[in-house]
This record gives sequence, structure tokens and C-alpha cells, in this order.
Amino acid sequence: MENFKITIVAIGLLVLAFGCHMNQRHTVIAENNGHENTRIEYGGRTYFNYDSTAIAKITPNGFVKYKKDDQSFVAESDNSGNITYRINGGEKQTALNAEDKVFLAQAVKDMIKHGHYKD
Repeated sequence: MENFKITIVAIGLLVLAFGCHMNQRHTVIAENNGHENTRIEYGGRTYFNYDSTAIAKITPNGFVKYKKDDQSFVAESDNSGNITYRINGGEKQTALNAEDKVFLAQAVKDMIKHGHYKD
């Protein structure tokens, strides 16, 4: 019975470790200049497209969270690198409409301005 408890605890720790994005780079950039509040959080690596208007790739199981005042998005990558987006707390989606693409392009430029992946 004691071995069973130890096994359950070990499995729980493994699940927790993988669920918390362990072994990934985790960064938070936050700025409040008195007029605007910006928060950028990411785990793993994010690659932008050539003209810096969209997310081209996020490493498997990585994520990007962006919030500026009352607008936000979350982009997450699954095990295969497929990206899903959640704009302003809405439903998960894989394809963005024209309005969401404009917001994402502005957000990407803002993330670069704030030092997101200026390695």
C-alpha cells in the first residue's frame, strides 16, 4: 500500500511538471506608464512572420499572452505546433477574421517594441 501511495505521488508530480510548462523559458514584460497598461507573458519561443504582423510559429506547448488596456489575446501551441487564439476572452479559434488580424498585427509590433525576443 505504501508503494502505491509513492507511485501516485510520483505520477502527480510528473503531471504537474508537464502541465506547468517546465523546461520552457517563461518571461513576463509589464509596463504601466500612467496612460496605458501593457502585459506580455510567454512560455517557449514565439516566431513572428517576415513583416512582423502575425505569429508564424510557437514552440510545441508554448504560449503568448498579451494584454493592453482592455484588449487581449492568448495564443497557444499544442504538441504538434498548431496555434489556437483566444481574442478578448472569446472562444478558441484557429483562423482569425480581418479585425482580429489587425489587432494581432498591432500587438506583435507592440511586443517587439517592448523587447519580446530581442535575443
